[in-house]
Amino acid sequence: MNLNRPLGLMGYRENNSGETNFRVGKLLKKSSIACYHRESDEQFSYTDISSNVSRLVGYSQSEIIADDFSWLGRLHPEDRQTVTSFLENLETGHPQTIEYRFKHKSGHYIWLRDEVELVADEISEKFVGMLVKVDQYREIQQLNVREREKLQQLALDNLNDMVIITKAPKDEPLNSRIVFVNKSFEQFTGYESEEIINRTPTFLHGPETSEEALDRINQKIKKGESLREEFVNYKKDGTPYWVELDMARFPTDDGRYEYWVGINRDITQRKRAEKKLEESEKRHRTFTELSFDAIFEVHVDGTILRCNKRACELFGYSREELIGMHVLDLTPEEYHSKQPEIFGNINTTGDDAWERIYKKKDGTKFPTEIHTAFYEMGGEKRLIAYVRDNTDHKRNEQTIRKSLKEKETLLAEVHHRVKNNLAIISGLLQMQVFNTTDESLLAKLRESQSRIQSIAMVHEKLYSSESFSEIAIDKYINDLLNMIEGSMTNFEKDIRVNTDMESILLTVGQAIPCGLLLNEMITNCYKHAFEDRDEGQIEISIEENEKQIKLSVADNGIGLPEDFDIEQQSSLGMTIINTLTTQLNGQLEVDTGEYGSRFSLAFEIERETEE
Repeated sequence: MNLNRPLGLMGYRENNSGETNFRVGKLLKKSSIACYHRESDEQFSYTDISSNVSRLVGYSQSEIIADDFSWLGRLHPEDRQTVTSFLENLETGHPQTIEYRFKHKSGHYIWLRDEVELVADEISEKFVGMLVKVDQYREIQQLNVREREKLQQLALDNLNDMVIITKAPKDEPLNSRIVFVNKSFEQFTGYESEEIINRTPTFLHGPETSEEALDRINQKIKKGESLREEFVNYKKDGTPYWVELDMARFPTDDGRYEYWVGINRDITQRKRAEKKLEESEKRHRTFTELSFDAIFEVHVDGTILRCNKRACELFGYSREELIGMHVLDLTPEEYHSKQPEIFGNINTTGDDAWERIYKKKDGTKFPTEIHTAFYEMGGEKRLIAYVRDNTDHKRNEQTIRKSLKEKETLLAEVHHRVKNNLAIISGLLQMQVFNTTDESLLAKLRESQSRIQSIAMVHEKLYSSESFSEIAIDKYINDLLNMIEGSMTNFEKDIRVNTDMESILLTVGQAIPCGLLLNEMITNCYKHAFEDRDEGQIEISIEENEKQIKLSVADNGIGLPEDFDIEQQSSLGMTIINTLTTQLNGQLEVDTGEYGSRFSLAFEIERETEE
């Protein structure tokens, strides 16, 4: 507001004549601005004031100008000294503004804005000015302040971080006292604000609080510098917690004190995770150093970034020498051309395993087995390579191969000799057949020949196969059928044999008794199932179900007697069948009727054990 304009009205008195003064007076009566003259004495009493002053303060013009009216006495006690000092220090020619509370005639206080200037003439000095009622403005201003304070408090109380404010004399910055904490601080630490205010922050410290961290904090405070530090504090119940403290200084206007605002963030979980990670890395480093394998961390361009102790021992270099070397420096020249291909495969598949020849510092070449894993770190591609010295393994492998070859040769010779010896026995029996006319004896000799040949066939299959321990039972049965059919001399009946067999491998220990069993069952079918018949059919099936072999020989012949009990049979053939069933730990079932008979054998399959 321009003071020059109302000050120009001070020459006006309401009883003056003149059209201009009349208009100005009329304007003032309707306005909320009161213009005045005031003495510069101790009471600052009014000598003149516009009549509309009653609209502001409730007092009339005459009441205010009266000798016994005390303007200062009606000021708010908190503002009286401020207004007095303001007027006493006012200089001529320098208009100033002040706001204060004045007691209305009705008894309540109102806010006035006083725009005043000290003017001097030849006789004396007087104050001229104008009064404006600013109640509504002050209320709005106070409301805004309260709202701001309320919002600030609300924001502080709803922060997840803990806020603590301390105050200290400027010349004693370490002698700080807590003046404020937010709700998060109270809730987290378990302290009520009444228990905290006016205490030093040191009551939060304990045995695990780092003295070094506190020293760094104190040094920063002495210098008035903002800081960030991590250390351990303690809750009310004694529970330690890690805190990350951000703190900044805010001096007071008079410079006598300074506030420090600290934002405390609970980082206990982060510290625990860091500790676990540190322990994990320590274990990893320990395992890496104690590993029997040489371990390298390699950039995809082939540069060695890290290595363990075993790598130094294996290649004969120090750790300092290995780090920074290229993997080609450890590779014989004849293998250099394959290195880009290997790294290309690693980048594509992510991991790989292969065998390579490397060379030591002294030039010695040696075989290795390598396993790699590809990963990224900080946007860079790297791989971990585990290198194992394969020298002993290769040497042992060659020894085993040589030994295995010798054993294979020996087994082949054994099977060959067994087969030949069985052939000699069969030949001797055949010579006896030539010299025998007794039909009963001839039949027994031919049965013995058939049994011997069934055993010899197993050894023949083993001798001719890649494996010396297992044979395919389906192929063996087909050969056995051909042998039995060929041995049936003077047999003129039309017998058809149908097979339904899975390809199953049996060990020698099961193949020989199984072959003898089949020989007895099939031979019995030929001899006894089709008496008084010119034709017949034999069904042979073999299958594996849940590690169990199920073998069946059936015919559509005359069947067995009703009182047939295999356990009570004393013939050589049935005795052989029962004995071999027991040897196989199997179960034998016999089913017979008008449709013929069926022998079913079930036993657990054995697999070749690896040593």
